[in-house]
Amino acid sequence: MSDLQISLLGIGACVVAGVYLFNRWQERQFRRRSERAFAREHDDVLLQGAAAQDRDPGERAEPRISVEPARAPAAVRTAPRTPEATVVDPVIDYVVEVSMQSAVDGADLHEQLLALAAGWGKPVLVAGYDPASGEWRAAGIGSGKQYPQLRFALQMSNRAGCVEQSQLTAFRDTALKWTEPRRGEVKCMDVAEAHAMAAQLDRFCADVDIAIGINVVTRDGNPFSGTKIRALAEAAGLKLEPDGVFYSYGDRGDALFTLDNHEPMPFVPEQMKTLFTGGVTFLLDVPRVGDALRAFDAMLELARNFAAALGGMLVDDNRTALSDGAIDKIRRQLESILAKMDAGQIAAGGVRALRLFS
Repeated sequence: MSDLQISLLGIGACVVAGVYLFNRWQERQFRRRSERAFAREHDDVLLQGAAAQDRDPGERAEPRISVEPARAPAAVRTAPRTPEATVVDPVIDYVVEVSMQSAVDGADLHEQLLALAAGWGKPVLVAGYDPASGEWRAAGIGSGKQYPQLRFALQMSNRAGCVEQSQLTAFRDTALKWTEPRRGEVKCMDVAEAHAMAAQLDRFCADVDIAIGINVVTRDGNPFSGTKIRALAEAAGLKLEPDGVFYSYGDRGDALFTLDNHEPMPFVPEQMKTLFTGGVTFLLDVPRVGDALRAFDAMLELARNFAAALGGMLVDDNRTALSDGAIDKIRRQLESILAKMDAGQIAAGGVRALRLFS
């Protein structure tokens, strides 16, 4: 065998290995999205009953308006929209305010707090007081700019759950230890009081954290082709992202809903021509969508179009044809959830919601 043939064989082996590893990576990413989504378990509010009675009383579970089997909410596995200017918010953050005798940049304290929170799964924000404007602004830590006062904030809840009281204590004590030799002053809420507030916030979030799913499945057992699924999705303006999911985006670039394979395999561009599946699932991650009612209507219309074009049908969790009455019930419950979020000053799709439901 010549050197050229050996080289070509080596290159071919590398290409095959690369494709295999890429596919394995995508499958792993798909599994991770599902695991993250069910850090909080969802109940189906349409089918509460015996299953709810069997749940451990101490287990936190969130209601879910859904007509599809338990799967990952869309924006958890997202290309999500994030707030343009995230600022410290005492409604959802535990805030430690540091006042110094002379202006500092606080970079070393910021690094310590970030290291602490890294294992907790909670973001840390920092804001600096600008004497010239009299306003608190997102601080450019490490940029060289100095502030006479800094606010370090630990987010108290997200989809991973509620911050623990011991974590709040460690966060506060780190700021105290850093400030003491510098003759600064620390102001913050009592840890026990803050933890009670965090627990209340987390319960509220759990009550409104819902995903609406609509399945389109084959009517006669003949699977849907990936080529046709992709054509229909792209004709409707959906974009296939690297996570193997089609996204419908709003005018501001925010994800409205997603289209996912109903079977446990992501959509891979290179494999769409050979892919066949028994169904697809449309998902709306309610707390992260600004106009969820309009998004729901658009998602429902597209699901019906898919069913007509593919020869499929809309079904619920039990693969029972989805009736107009069931759809009306979902919409009423969606309206109720959105009203509750507005009343709690955590509007769906707003800055607070995007932070809390991440």
